[in-house]
Amino acid sequence: MTDSHSNVGGAKGGMTARDIFSGAFRQPKPQSPVIDIGKQPACAGKFSITGVSRIRSGFLNDLLKPTFAATTVKQLADESREAAGKLQVLGVAKHVAVEVDEGSDGKLDVHFRCEDGSRFAVRTGVDVGGDEGTASIVGRLNNMWGGGESFEANYARGTKTAAAFRGVLAVPLAADPQRRFEVSACQASTNYRPYSSHDELRRSLSAALVSKQAGSMQHELAYTLAWREIMGLGHAASPSLRALAGHSVKSGIAYTCTHDDRDSQTVPTQGTLIKTVAEIAGLGGSVQMAKAQVDLQTNHALSSGYVLSVGAQAGALWSLLDQKTPSLADRFFVGGAHSVRGFEYRGIGPRDKSDSIGGDMFYAAGLSLLTPLPRVEALRGHLWANA
Repeated sequence: MTDSHSNVGGAKGGMTARDIFSGAFRQPKPQSPVIDIGKQPACAGKFSITGVSRIRSGFLNDLLKPTFAATTVKQLADESREAAGKLQVLGVAKHVAVEVDEGSDGKLDVHFRCEDGSRFAVRTGVDVGGDEGTASIVGRLNNMWGGGESFEANYARGTKTAAAFRGVLAVPLAADPQRRFEVSACQASTNYRPYSSHDELRRSLSAALVSKQAGSMQHELAYTLAWREIMGLGHAASPSLRALAGHSVKSGIAYTCTHDDRDSQTVPTQGTLIKTVAEIAGLGGSVQMAKAQVDLQTNHALSSGYVLSVGAQAGALWSLLDQKTPSLADRFFVGGAHSVRGFEYRGIGPRDKSDSIGGDMFYAAGLSLLTPLPRVEALRGHLWANA
């Protein structure tokens, strides 16, 4: 790499490589000749970058491999823009200006002029949903070691969640923000009263490979080691709940496949969500089980601002080997605004006295219609039916 580049003026009677390359970024003037940059041969010579305080040479090599492999002006322009965009997505730089000069050897020298990315960020928020109100604070460190790495820590307290902490270290693979390796640690203490006479404490460590494909597909393969405790039983706790109380350790692998092309994850007006999760536990620990779940949703924008949404969920849990009864922490619970509307949280399924003890299979389906309200654009009416 070098931090210098040369400027070569145009030759009489023709266009230089720099003129051709710059045309890939700017609309040509009406009087400019038409050049097929997809066929114009070119290759990258030298690369330099300024304005970034922390960047590793190995990360740059991975980032620029496609640029130096380009054989035409168009490929070089596209790959340079792609590399600049990755620097911004990974938080290495806020803004990147791409400059190109013709080198002394006839090749094109590429230079990135950057505005250094923010090293850290803090935000707070309040969320109401899932039958719970939660206040949280989130801190994030960006580009920790010069390769687009990030660490995010989240602390939250809510009406049911007494305290929750989660820390995630994300490392991009081959300088690609769409593929990363994640390591996370989590602890959460949750009060499930009055739906069931107990509290639950979870502590877990996870390692995951995440890959986002072009479009809307994402794959995740994760290993999790989790320690769960069903505790704080009330004096009115049922015999079934008392039998399920205590500690359990789960060591397992989960694969998640998600297709999501919705225009919004909160209030979508069009698009489809298909999410499948398959999990198996028994690689040590006290839990031996297999679990599968699928979530489906499709949204269609109708005329005059109406939106029709159809959703369905289903899941199954199987005990393996010597485990006869699934752990309470792994069972399915149905009911509430994000499950089956019209029922209280965990209000559907097996119960013992006043305690919801969950089930090993479930299904739910819903149909909803969002309607515009006269003179109120920020709010919508909601008609729904569940099964």
